[in-house]
Amino acid sequence: MEPQTLRGPERRTAGLPAQQDCSIQEKINLETRIRDGVWKLLSLSTQKDQILHAVKNLMLCNARIMAYTLELQKLEEQIANQTGRCDTNFESKARTACKGKIAISDIRIPLMWKDSDHFSNKERSQRYAIFCLFKMGAEVFDTDMVIVDKTITDICFENVTIFNEAGPDFQIKVEIYSCCTEESSITNTPKKLAKKLKTSISKATGKKINSVLQEDDETCLSFSSAIFDAKYNLLAHTTLSLESAEDSFRTHNLSINGNEESSFWLPLYGNMCCRLVAQPACMVEDVFAGFLNQQQVLEGLISWRRLYCVLRGGKLSCFYTPEEIEAKVEPALVVSINKETRIRAMDKDKKKTIHNFSVINPVAGQAITHIFAAENREDLQKWMEAFWQHFFDLSQWKHCCEELMKIEIMSPRKPPLFLTKEATSVYHDMSIDSPIKFKSLTDLIQKKIEETNGEFLIGQHKESSPPPWATFFDGNHQVVQKKVLSPGSKQLHDGKGKKRRAPLPPSDKAPFTLKTQNNTDQLIKDNWEKTG
Repeated sequence: MEPQTLRGPERRTAGLPAQQDCSIQEKINLETRIRDGVWKLLSLSTQKDQILHAVKNLMLCNARIMAYTLELQKLEEQIANQTGRCDTNFESKARTACKGKIAISDIRIPLMWKDSDHFSNKERSQRYAIFCLFKMGAEVFDTDMVIVDKTITDICFENVTIFNEAGPDFQIKVEIYSCCTEESSITNTPKKLAKKLKTSISKATGKKINSVLQEDDETCLSFSSAIFDAKYNLLAHTTLSLESAEDSFRTHNLSINGNEESSFWLPLYGNMCCRLVAQPACMVEDVFAGFLNQQQVLEGLISWRRLYCVLRGGKLSCFYTPEEIEAKVEPALVVSINKETRIRAMDKDKKKTIHNFSVINPVAGQAITHIFAAENREDLQKWMEAFWQHFFDLSQWKHCCEELMKIEIMSPRKPPLFLTKEATSVYHDMSIDSPIKFKSLTDLIQKKIEETNGEFLIGQHKESSPPPWATFFDGNHQVVQKKVLSPGSKQLHDGKGKKRRAPLPPSDKAPFTLKTQNNTDQLIKDNWEKTG
């Protein structure tokens, strides 16, 4: 089986720069169309939140168009200066380090309010709209917009921003923008201005100004609100690099713009806390893979075993078959490949058919050597090239290659609007922590609909048959009252009947006396004792 090259040095074909040129131009055209659409949406916006989001999106489109334009200029200069030379000596040629993923998450920016401002609730405090822009080369990303007032002590952004094609020399510029969200300065500015003018000057002149503003209300609102009033200003910025990457939270210094007299100004401490994670491709992807023969010495006898070796993450993992990797079987041999490792080709004679190389690692003052043999000279050159490239990647990404950093993408605290369930009742949003699970109101209604075949919704019910005794109360039947008199009783002429005597006891039973009751109780007691 031939070795498989999974990632090697960057090799560019003649048509690649033209493809990149076309791709960047398409991105510029797309952002231009999005910007035109946002302008149209902004001209129709009258709500404060709509205007703030629209202006934020305009700034994002402009930043991306500018970044794509600069990248296109660099690409054109690179094509013009390209000589087309190719160096075949893998030990001395100029190398390019592998790309990697950079993730920024959990941004916290502390605020430093005065005690009188933070704890004062006498009147509504001023509110600010805040968001961040992350710029690296031609990539520009933004965060969600958050609203901050004097009751907030930390500006928190829950977004996870990932740059997929970052080199070890990356520079991420973080820009924090702020805008005052006073309603009087953002929405309905032309109409309020017209109202003031109408009351301050003569009625005839005020009516003329009001009619002009109403005719050009759309244009005036879009330009005055978006450009002059709802304007974001750069509040602070900083730059993050490879030295800032760490698998934990770190604090970074901010350069603050503006002062207390600025409308967009916020009392920042001057620091920003975030988590910056770097994942080089050599740590998460296979650099090179293929079959090698590993030398073993048992009781003075030399033997060879064929292993499928994978170079990845500073280790050469050896398996018996490639299928063991998919089955997640532990490798038969693991050899460290780090900055202390020495790899030497043991036989450079082209006439010999054995192509061996040794991997030497110093451990506890001793040198542990592993000898491998490639199938042919071409495979040996590919393996040596992969080792040299891997050493270069480890040297460029530095501490990020010591241990793999994990990128955690957490679910947002508040789901997006299109993912929320349909609003029905406040009882549906209440969770009762009880060992008994009660049926919700929707379940009961659904069961009722199924039982009535849908008639429950339209208010139609089948008439159930009345009970038999209901006919006595419908007023259509005559009730005949009969009086049963005993033979010994007499009817009085005054209409009042005499009380009827109790009937005589049966002839086969003795009359009830207290003695008879006592005998019965004693009999029941004796039967109970026997049963017990």
